[in-house]
Amino acid sequence: MKQWTVTSLFFLYIILIFLNNSCSPDNQNSSHISLVKQKKIDSLNFYFEIASNTSQTKEKQLEALINFLKGAKKLEMDSLRYKGLSLQAKLFNKYEGPQKAIDQSYLLLELAQQNKDSSYIAKALYRLGFYNKKLDNYLEAFEYYNHSFKISRNIKDSINAGRCLMAMSNIQRVLGDHNASKTTATDGLKYLENSSEYKIISGLYHSISISFNQLKNPQEALLWNSKVLNLLNDSIAKNRIGIQNLPIFKNTRANILAGQKKYDESIDILQSLLKDQDVLQKRMRYAQILSNIGHIKFLQNPNNSESEKMLLEALNIREQGKSILGLFASYIHLTKYYRNKDIEKAKYHAHKAYQTIKDVGDYEALLEVLTLITELDPKSLEDHQRFKEASLQLMELRKKTREIYAPTRFENENLLKENERKNRKISRVRNQNAIYLLGILLLLTGIGFVVYFFRQQMRHLNQQNKIAQFEASYETETRISKRLHDELGNDIFQVMLQYQNDPHDPQIKDKLNSTYIRARDISRENNEFETGEAYAEELNNMLQNYAQNGIRLIVIGFDKMDWNDMDKTIKLTVYRVLQELMTNMQKHSQASLVKLMFSNTNNTLQIKYSDNGVGMAEEHVKSKNGLRNTEKRIEAIRGTLIFDSEKDKGFKAVIQIPN
Repeated sequence: MKQWTVTSLFFLYIILIFLNNSCSPDNQNSSHISLVKQKKIDSLNFYFEIASNTSQTKEKQLEALINFLKGAKKLEMDSLRYKGLSLQAKLFNKYEGPQKAIDQSYLLLELAQQNKDSSYIAKALYRLGFYNKKLDNYLEAFEYYNHSFKISRNIKDSINAGRCLMAMSNIQRVLGDHNASKTTATDGLKYLENSSEYKIISGLYHSISISFNQLKNPQEALLWNSKVLNLLNDSIAKNRIGIQNLPIFKNTRANILAGQKKYDESIDILQSLLKDQDVLQKRMRYAQILSNIGHIKFLQNPNNSESEKMLLEALNIREQGKSILGLFASYIHLTKYYRNKDIEKAKYHAHKAYQTIKDVGDYEALLEVLTLITELDPKSLEDHQRFKEASLQLMELRKKTREIYAPTRFENENLLKENERKNRKISRVRNQNAIYLLGILLLLTGIGFVVYFFRQQMRHLNQQNKIAQFEASYETETRISKRLHDELGNDIFQVMLQYQNDPHDPQIKDKLNSTYIRARDISRENNEFETGEAYAEELNNMLQNYAQNGIRLIVIGFDKMDWNDMDKTIKLTVYRVLQELMTNMQKHSQASLVKLMFSNTNNTLQIKYSDNGVGMAEEHVKSKNGLRNTEKRIEAIRGTLIFDSEKDKGFKAVIQIPN
């Protein structure tokens, strides 16, 4: 009993001390400050609720948000500033367009970077991707999403990582790179396994389904579409995905079935959607379903009397709603409907589709309509050129998005961390060794030798830099020559047109042969050549190739030259300069005799060129791009090139290069 009494008194003493401390002036003051701050936060949250309320006017929303941001800045609460800047970007996007939202997202990114807040850095980058995509800046959007994904992955934010990959997959799908889109979406699912992020998961399933359908694999497309529809059987998932998105997934299923020529099943799905209250309330969605039914009925029976009426009704609804992508789809459907019925109407709708999509940046859609236009009017060179340009732009975008994501995809986090640890250890050892070595070198060599060595090294580096620049120029020329060889598109294009007009035209074969010969000649003029032991033979063969069609070539002193002792840079320069002079002779001089004299005295290589052609005035010599380039080549290796030419008195040149 006594022990219990002592214990009770002890706990009573502790409680009295606690109550005394709680009532002390310092604690009362702290509590008062906390209450004041909380009231301010409550006041700011009131402004935030007004700004978030979509029933409020634009002016009231923006005014409330400005008050919220000012208060958050005064309180120095970055969590509130993040929230405010995020909402401001959304409102700017809604009222003033994506560009304003991009500017605001940069402020959010800057604040997050100042605080080194990786989570909000990733969110800001995602927003920059989102708003750039709205402006059809697909490459910029893809880069921002990829950057956001990498940060989210590293901080283990699997939800945002999956969301980024879904957005990246959608961009690849818009660009028609369906294999890449499927791969990216599949990667995204790995980050959301066993999660309840049903909206992102359904988006990834949907992207994979569309990609398989575009890749002519309808069985897999239906399988992944079924995964989406099965998700919607769960009430929680349906609530998070949104029942309003169900028509999108069912419309995709109808398109897949139509591709398999299961027209009755496809039409049944679409007709059931036309009775859906959500579809009836959304006129653009209704027009989409109606246009698809009209198109599929036409595919089932080209003489179906209902198709034209449905397609035109859908077009009328979309014209009232000014839906760009919707209008494009309607014009495409009508083009295909009229293609074999009324060629002029088909052309009209095809050109309307082109005008609708040409400035949007959707190159996949652009290629689709240009394909139809060139089929309807195969003689239109302008449309063929547009098709070629759009195709090249699309291929370039696809290539760049793959180049951005490929290295990211194959990164291994654990390996990177292990390598980072090893690199830090190696770096420490190297730094220690470098310090010891530097001390020994300083003691042994002294300041004078260091200064001398530094100067000599700088001279050597400058010379090496010039040589590297020159060799880079040579490599660039080689690449250009190969591309010219591969891309003689205009000549081939003309032959294609001729083939379309008359496949049996006997001139086609001759023109193809001529095009091939020209490509080969261009390649030979600019291709790589041997600069080692076989250089003399290469140079001699090049010169002899110009001794044709009645042109006589006299070469003096060539056999006495010791080319093996010469620097590679000099060999490159001599070859290209002589090639330019011989090409200029063949194209312009009308010469029948060319003379070349080689000598090497006093460590100076000298080459004298002369021909008996028509020559040219001095001002014409200076205006020739090729001849100006030869001067630059010679000057780059501290040589000289002197031209001597007068009209009707032949052409002469003297080359001198220090050896």
